[in-house]
Amino acid sequence: MVCLGAIAAAVTGLVLASSEPVTIGTDAPFPEYTYLDATGLITGFEKDLMDEVCTRAALRCDWELANFDQLIPGVMSGRFDVVLGGMAVTDDRRALVDFSQTYHGTDPEEWYIGPPGAPVPAVALVGVQSGTVHEAHLRRMGYRHTSYPTEPQVLAALAEGEVDLALGPFQTRSDIHAFVAAKGLDYVYSEMIPDDGVAMAVCKGNTDLLDTLNGALDAMRRDGTLASLEARWFE
Repeated sequence: MVCLGAIAAAVTGLVLASSEPVTIGTDAPFPEYTYLDATGLITGFEKDLMDEVCTRAALRCDWELANFDQLIPGVMSGRFDVVLGGMAVTDDRRALVDFSQTYHGTDPEEWYIGPPGAPVPAVALVGVQSGTVHEAHLRRMGYRHTSYPTEPQVLAALAEGEVDLALGPFQTRSDIHAFVAAKGLDYVYSEMIPDDGVAMAVCKGNTDLLDTLNGALDAMRRDGTLASLEARWFE
C-alpha cells in the first residue's frame, strides 16, 4: 500500500505547514489508554498525552474512531496522520509504519481467559481481536484461532461458547475482571508476548510529523508532564 503521507512530504515538504488538521485514529475500548467515558467522549492516558502534544506543537488535531485492525492500514493509506491506542511496537509493525519514541512500558505476560478446565491454547480454538499483537502471536505459534473486529465480539464469542479461550490485554483491566466474574470464567493460561513499549505511529517516511511528535514528547519527559500523566492513569 502506498504511503500517501510520505509522498506528500517528499513532493511538497509542507506536511506541518498545511492548515489541514492532523487526524488521529484510535480504537477506544481499552482503559486506561483510550476509552469512551459515560458521555461517549474519548478519554484516557493517550487522549491526555496526545492533546498535550497537539498543544505544544501547535497542531490542530481531530480524533476519529476505528476498529484496531484499521489503524495501521489507515495511517499507511493517508486516512489518518497518527494512530495510537495501546499500540505495542514490534518488528512486524516497524516494517509498515514509523513509530514515535515510546512513552509507556508493557508487561509481556498476557493471559487467556476461559472456563475452568478449558483446553490448553495449543489445542483450543482461541478468539482474538484482529490486528493485535495477540493475533500475531497466535499465528506465529500455529494455534487455531478465530479473529473478530472488536474486543466485545471476542468476549461475546467466548461467553456463547463459540471459542474455547480468548486472548487479549485482559489481566490489568478492571472492566474485563467484571466480565470474567459474571460469566464464571477465569484467567486460565498465560504466555509471554514481548514488545518494545507503547508508541504512536505515522505513515512511513513522514519525518516532519514524526520529528514534531518526538520533540513534544521529549519536552514532556523533561518537564515531568509525561510522568505526571502516567501516575494519573496507571498508579
